[in-house]
Amino acid sequence: MTEALLVRTVERTGSTSSDLRAALTGPGGVLDPASAGPWPHLSALRARTQTAGRGRSDHSWETPVDGALTVSVVVRPLVPVETLAWLPLLGGLAARDAVAALLGEAGSPWRAWTKWPNDVVVLPVTAAEGDAAERADTAPAVEGWGRSRKVVGVLAELMPPAAPPESGRVPASRETAPAVVLGVGVNVAQGSDELPVPWAASLAQLGARTTPEAVLDVLGSHLVDLVGRWEALGGDPDAADGALGRRLREACRTLGQEVRVEAPAGPVAGRAVELEPGLVLETAQGRTVVTAGDVSSLRSA
Repeated sequence: MTEALLVRTVERTGSTSSDLRAALTGPGGVLDPASAGPWPHLSALRARTQTAGRGRSDHSWETPVDGALTVSVVVRPLVPVETLAWLPLLGGLAARDAVAALLGEAGSPWRAWTKWPNDVVVLPVTAAEGDAAERADTAPAVEGWGRSRKVVGVLAELMPPAAPPESGRVPASRETAPAVVLGVGVNVAQGSDELPVPWAASLAQLGARTTPEAVLDVLGSHLVDLVGRWEALGGDPDAADGALGRRLREACRTLGQEVRVEAPAGPVAGRAVELEPGLVLETAQGRTVVTAGDVSSLRSA
């Protein structure tokens, strides 16, 4: 039987990710083994409206009722702990695949990509892709984002168990595995005045008129499939024939661009050349790997 997300929906909350973090952890922020009962692998909490949504760098926002999909998913992956850093990228890829499918069904003149580490952005189709390009040709450039528009944000939070598995070892069970909460926000039906930043867009603005429930169905299907494939590869997307790793890289718009990353240790600028899953940059000082930060484009390379 194919797994599916087990979703609970509430009308209103501050943050679904904050709610799950409180439900999953005990004193000291350590994962509570008993939480695997009410919140098993691939369970999810969805809110019709969120008043204190959370993103990277402590960004927060409020979503209108049913204007966006706000959901957080509990993932208890059976992979070595050192491979968990791939999971945020897989969450971004699942969201990108869902957005691409919805835009494709609507005949939208926009194409979906991931933006490292785990946002989903859209760009107008090129003239070589057909007449649809004319319908998106009026999109103005925004500094640091160009003509791309952010549609999805993903935030991953790790809940470590009291006794983490040894390096290289697969956890013995879901109950003893570390838990990761993937918080996903998808702009679905907002108008321009309801979006938090000038470089954001909703699916409705891009020509795909749908509902948060329909988006969750598509997103959930892609996420369950990708997590299952990743687990089967032992947490290494480049294992076997490397197909999953290629998908992650081919979907990533950041690769091949000159970028600036506002990393925790300070800004880094260079050409993005690889995912490890950290972003590998070629800089004036040589290659460097950043593991977290906000990325802005300087120009296409």
